[in-house]
Amino acid sequence: MYLKRKLIFLVLTTFICAIEAEGIGDSVNAFALDLLAATGAEGSSPRNLALSPYTVWTLLSIVDEGAGGNTAKQLEAILRIPGGSNKDAFRRQFHNMTDILSKKDQGVNLDIYNSIFTTAEQKLNPSFRDVSRNDYKVDVQPIDFRNLERATETINTYVAQATRNRITNFIVPGDLTDAQIFITSALYFKGAWKIPFNRTNTERASFYDEKQNKIGEVDMMYQIGSYPYSRFDWMKGYAVELYYGNNDEMSMIVILPYKGQTLTNMLQMMSQNPFSTIIDRLDKVKDEFEGEDVKVYLPRFAAKSDLTLNTVLEKMGITDVFDPETADLLGMFPHFLYISRLIQRAEIDVNEEGTVASAASGAAIANKIPPPKFVANKPFLYFIVNKPTKSIVFAGRVTVPPLASQ
Repeated sequence: MYLKRKLIFLVLTTFICAIEAEGIGDSVNAFALDLLAATGAEGSSPRNLALSPYTVWTLLSIVDEGAGGNTAKQLEAILRIPGGSNKDAFRRQFHNMTDILSKKDQGVNLDIYNSIFTTAEQKLNPSFRDVSRNDYKVDVQPIDFRNLERATETINTYVAQATRNRITNFIVPGDLTDAQIFITSALYFKGAWKIPFNRTNTERASFYDEKQNKIGEVDMMYQIGSYPYSRFDWMKGYAVELYYGNNDEMSMIVILPYKGQTLTNMLQMMSQNPFSTIIDRLDKVKDEFEGEDVKVYLPRFAAKSDLTLNTVLEKMGITDVFDPETADLLGMFPHFLYISRLIQRAEIDVNEEGTVASAASGAAIANKIPPPKFVANKPFLYFIVNKPTKSIVFAGRVTVPPLASQ
């Protein structure tokens, strides 16, 4: 009898944690869509964009713990996070979300590392240091910014180790000029498709711009399988969901605009509704139409982005924290400091990795109606999503023929 009660308690606890994490996921996703739109609007932004909004949101949420006055108000408004007395509940939700994101699955690796590098002379306020370590799992490291070469090497080594050497030489000494604090959040994700693409089905295919003009060719992967797929008239786009691993907790959602719709307009429409509405709709389709096939055509693509996000975030409404005259980070340090740079380098590599030669599902033969097609042969958006928390951990766009991943 005792064992039975214990089991029920554990199940209920997990369920409550997931619900709390799902609520915080709405904040992550709203910020993610805003950041993707704002970054894409920058003239210097790469046309094929890779971005981890989750890590930026995480870093700034940590900074908010040490912010005050208008600096805190700006951060909380743009990040959609609470301030003041509601912080305890938020910290608990964040902690729960981190635990869920850290859950391991065969075929899926998702690792997140948060770190604050500070001058040895400037000691973090004890309360901020403890909250950062205990609730946000931040690694706090002293560093000598006077020795720019050594400080650069220390940070680059940390980031390289965190990303399994996918991101090396993250910064150069000039990035640390006049720095008193450097914050970084590194995310490493590698997932094997639940329904793998067969490499022998990959063929060269045309790729078009938003005006239906051919602008090049891509290596187009193909698979037929039971993928959640739906039209979304309110944003004028189609979406298909491709799962990673075995337990359906991580997926990539690819969104393709209707003819005549642009990615910019579609993102604006998406920002008016919680991203969870797209996830919920695809979950419903998965349950209602399980076993019905969809033909998916997706190009191999590899994208890299090396971004300094100060300007983008300032245009979004976060200004004071980057301004030495107005930044209020006295809850973090006992001196007037500001964030000199917030840098992100992100990479994504999508191919048939993990593919084994296998025949297409025979169920398609029995269908009276030809299965629908999802053909990503023009600009599209992609989102890597954690399903239990309904949160976007990685996002981007492809607008030109991508560098084919091998």
